[in-house]
Amino acid sequence: MPVLTSTERWSRTRLRVQRGSGGSPTVVRSVVSASDTAAPSLRPMLMDRRRDHARVCLVPEGALLLAGDGVEMDIEVGDGARLDLVEPGGTVAFDMRGAAARWSVRITLGRDACLTWAGEPFVVAAGADVQRDTVIRLGAGARLALRETLVLGRFGEVPGRVRLTTTVLDDEGPLLVEDLPLDASSAAGLLGGHRVMASVLCLGPDPVSVADDQDPDRYDLHAGGTLWRRLGAEVHTSGLGPAWLTSLTRVVGL
Repeated sequence: MPVLTSTERWSRTRLRVQRGSGGSPTVVRSVVSASDTAAPSLRPMLMDRRRDHARVCLVPEGALLLAGDGVEMDIEVGDGARLDLVEPGGTVAFDMRGAAARWSVRITLGRDACLTWAGEPFVVAAGADVQRDTVIRLGAGARLALRETLVLGRFGEVPGRVRLTTTVLDDEGPLLVEDLPLDASSAAGLLGGHRVMASVLCLGPDPVSVADDQDPDRYDLHAGGTLWRRLGAEVHTSGLGPAWLTSLTRVVGL
């Protein structure tokens, strides 16, 4: 497992969103801190905000993701507020030549809060070694639509190494706990030789209604929520467009 030392570079992005009151627009606050000025980071850029929701783009500053990088994101959406997160492009974890990097996301959703995050591809190039952790805490009535795409190796490359851990909790306990270590040797068995893994996670108080109960990409979670996952050889053939649209319709009523 990759472990960063105190001599390596880190950045931390804190994003707080609160519903506006008295007709005022949604309040968006962000702080970016780093170990030094050269450390790469993700800077929240406000694209739009209204009384009940805001749209923010996570813009990378500096080359991501290199050996010794530790990128942390702490996102909190307050009671009754909605945040739509987008990314301008994908992220590449480059060859780290025996070193490692870390990518950590912490999400907290208040009562009746809503988060949509349209993630772009995360590419783990040959020689990369990344620990990618996601922890999500949902308050009562909170809703989430999260899209992720993992790509093992650039075109013609062998996969790098990545360990994906995902923990989703609500007031009753865990909804999803996953620990997926992938590299050139394990990917063949766990992913059947595919290099692209697309996922859509939809959580909320209302069940997802899908006409085709035999959808091979759909997994209904025991404690509530739906996970879609598709494996493929290329990003453009592995997308989960209908599942993403279903999730957005459920959580924001599109």
